[in-house]
Amino acid sequence: MLSEEEIAKIKQIFQQFDKNNNNMIEKKELKTLAIALNDPLSNAELHDFFSSIDNDNSSTITWEEFIKYWCSNE
Repeated sequence: MLSEEEIAKIKQIFQQFDKNNNNMIEKKELKTLAIALNDPLSNAELHDFFSSIDNDNSSTITWEEFIKYWCSNE
């Protein structure tokens, strides 16, 4: 179980991805951040990574999907 402090830190990371502040991460936002972190993803890598988090296939990553992914990789 995550502490409130850990959840707040993860939420901050989520918000860094969510450039247009719509509470969802879109592929273009993920790609932009990967480039900014000097770790650009190929289109195939981006698609695979995004799909592994986007559980409902909505073409966006919600906060719930993001935190679930984060917790599953700890």
